[in-house]
Amino acid sequence: MAKDKKKKKKGKKKKKGNIEYSTSSSTLDYATTEVSGISAGNAIDRSNDNLFIGTDYREVFSWQYERTWPEILGDLSRWHYMPFSLGLELELILAYNDGSYPDGAEMVHIMKESIRDAIKIMDQILYEGRSDFPPVPQYIVQKVLARPYFREDKEKGGVMVIRYKLPDGQTQDYVDVDSFARDGNATAVTYILELVSPPCEYVEELAFWASTLFQLAKIILPKDVHIIASGINPAAKEYMRGLTQATHVHIGGFSSDTEKAQVYSMIRNFIPHLIALSVNSPIFNNNPTDVIKIINNRITAPNCIRSLRLHYNSSMLSSNEPQTFLPYLTNTDQDSANYFLQTIQKASLEDGRMQDLTPFSRHVTVEFRPMDAQLSICRNIGLALLVQTLAYKARKLLQRGTWVPDAGSATISGNRKGAYERGLISLFRPSNIDRATLAQYDPDFAEQYLGPENQPNRYMTHAVQRMFFYLKPELIELDYLYTPFLKPLLMSVFGEISYALAPMTEADYQLSLYDYKIKEGLIPDVLHDLIYFTLEYSKDPISHPLTGNLTLPKEMRE
Repeated sequence: MAKDKKKKKKGKKKKKGNIEYSTSSSTLDYATTEVSGISAGNAIDRSNDNLFIGTDYREVFSWQYERTWPEILGDLSRWHYMPFSLGLELELILAYNDGSYPDGAEMVHIMKESIRDAIKIMDQILYEGRSDFPPVPQYIVQKVLARPYFREDKEKGGVMVIRYKLPDGQTQDYVDVDSFARDGNATAVTYILELVSPPCEYVEELAFWASTLFQLAKIILPKDVHIIASGINPAAKEYMRGLTQATHVHIGGFSSDTEKAQVYSMIRNFIPHLIALSVNSPIFNNNPTDVIKIINNRITAPNCIRSLRLHYNSSMLSSNEPQTFLPYLTNTDQDSANYFLQTIQKASLEDGRMQDLTPFSRHVTVEFRPMDAQLSICRNIGLALLVQTLAYKARKLLQRGTWVPDAGSATISGNRKGAYERGLISLFRPSNIDRATLAQYDPDFAEQYLGPENQPNRYMTHAVQRMFFYLKPELIELDYLYTPFLKPLLMSVFGEISYALAPMTEADYQLSLYDYKIKEGLIPDVLHDLIYFTLEYSKDPISHPLTGNLTLPKEMRE
């Protein structure tokens, strides 16, 4: 994602609230925003449902939910700052109408022509404007330091490169981003389209790039080649190594090696929680792995694997075995790197980056890799915000002289497997973990990660709900809690979804589509639905399939 460029001096920093921001002229003036414009509506009785924790559930309404995407994008004064720079790698299926892949030779030709068209249209979007894209804020245009250009890459073939300004205070001025290309890690059989955002400083800036690149892909590809946002191709006949799709998060801008290591360790604790929220590959060869069971309007489907991508893709991600799982780190020096490789049993950092999480990425970032490709831009951004908030939580613990607690490899790896198999309805099983030890570092972490002693977390949905409880102070401080981007994730575990009962993910949404077609006597083919919704949810990056009313307990509202 990055190439080293000319050195620069560190810029001055100012502070507003608890957030440092750059004095660069290209950076917006940011101030922590008070939670306002929020109202609570009707009470919702959750007292007899053991999958909901918290009390006094009420409908929640926010002025932020009422604005359109062009209004949000154009209102720079209300953009949401990210304490750490953040970029997304979005992998997409490229397939024909029946789900089959173009052959290699044809795909080489398609991609070469598509890249050149993408460069031409991206140039128009940035400098001339197009009626099929909202106007680009000048703040973003100023950060593009060269017109989009073509580069030939040994692994990827042709690439569209965006040269993008980095925040002041970093060791280089800018980064060259391979923003539109085929995935260089894919097999020789066919290609995955990889869309890469520049490292962004604002949430809305990140959403702009994700949405624009998605729509660009649809415009420039041949009409009979579709982009599909799912962790695995639902129409594929058999699993082929490397042909699965993910959302990767790169986070950077750390104040020290220690902070980088502790951000990694904080995210590591919540790998199962983030997997459970992001599963989105439940159908393969046009079938789920079992009959879909729906009980009292809740999609239970206990034997339907929610992420077939993670189920099959064991060689390119982390192990479920505690002894070879990602270790806790307090530094990222050479000794720490050696310990990391020794634990995961890899020979080099290049091999070692094929894990759920690494602080030793080739881009000098912490990279988070286990999440399935998401059907909606909105959910992609929301998941990125959770990673951002976990990083900020780690920074605040360090600032008060506290190490990030270690939930332990046994607990994390064990619940990782349950999370990708059953999603939010998987059991949450702590293993070799001591509440008192965790509480020595952060009592709130111990209380929320395990649940109160008299009400322990039994299901992953409990653990995810309490993750939100744990992050609530930071979500409010950063003004993320009531953004439209976090709404689909809150809906997943707290919401009143119009066609099903929470907990629910995009994997469950795919299962619900399949079940509906079965019951209606239709061919249960979800591929065409995914093709349609991939495009619709990229046009409007604040829309998502989990429609309904957001309801929150008072523990999240007050």
